[in-house]
Amino acid sequence: MNSALIIAFQAVVMFILLAVGYFLYKKSLLGDEATQQLSNIAITIINPIVIFNAYQTDFDPSLFRGLMYALLLAFIAQMILVGSAYIMVRPNHRSAEIERFALGYSNCAFMGIPLIEATFGSEGVFYLTAFITAFNVFMWTHGVVLMGGSDGKIPARERAMATAKILISPAILSIVLGLVFFFTGVRLPSIIQQPLDYLGSMNTPLAMLVSGATIAKAGLLDGLKNKRIYFLQSFKLLIVPMLLAALYVPMELFGVSPIVVNTIILAAAAPTASSTIMFSYKFGRDAGYASNHFAMSTVAGIVTMPLVLAFAQMLERLFIP
Repeated sequence: MNSALIIAFQAVVMFILLAVGYFLYKKSLLGDEATQQLSNIAITIINPIVIFNAYQTDFDPSLFRGLMYALLLAFIAQMILVGSAYIMVRPNHRSAEIERFALGYSNCAFMGIPLIEATFGSEGVFYLTAFITAFNVFMWTHGVVLMGGSDGKIPARERAMATAKILISPAILSIVLGLVFFFTGVRLPSIIQQPLDYLGSMNTPLAMLVSGATIAKAGLLDGLKNKRIYFLQSFKLLIVPMLLAALYVPMELFGVSPIVVNTIILAAAAPTASSTIMFSYKFGRDAGYASNHFAMSTVAGIVTMPLVLAFAQMLERLFIP
């Protein structure tokens, strides 16, 4: 089974889990407070564990070289995502900040980790950490300025707090700690590693249950009625990732691993980041509209991510010997 079929199969599995989360919320079996708590657990504990576990491998120069390539491609991809959002959304639109954030930032950890882990294994998650790093750096700098005010005038204290959040976010800390273990060859004893493995295995079901509940809360029907969301999300989920695929696949001719290339493409093709909702609440934006983007993007992404990967693999067959 090729990678596109694997990710398509996994996407269907994730859609079923998402539907369960939607059902639980609608039946009041999973409330707002519980959804928020589960989301916090996923972001602050489970995702970092999955990232850390990806580094529990012997040091290999080719892996490290691939990680450096991944870091370069990730920062370029994030710049393209953010830049294309400014091209697509005019500054005078009443929800310009939300739309630019929704188009510029993908759910690379929440949706990316389970799909990439299922498709490329721990090596894929290893390279995905590069995109997570780029995402966090951009979100807590550019994202804060974008959502904090159209004039970009954020208080110095807010900027300092944003910088601190980059350095102490669980995802970044798990990457740093994982790299230390990767370079030194230190391994955790089995009595500790096995519980971490069990916790890491919770990532996919937990992420999808939370996403389903969030979509139920946001109201999927509102998003379905908004033609502008269709237009913007088709650009985010298909056009930009396919452009990245056309730019990145030829790099395999220069020795960049196909797993590196496809991981970064998939991370960029992930649906709108849940942070769009969080930042909307934080800076007094229209959180309902942000939720509509998240809901529509998440449902559509289950279909579009396999399509993007299939497109990238088609280019590989055409141009890579």
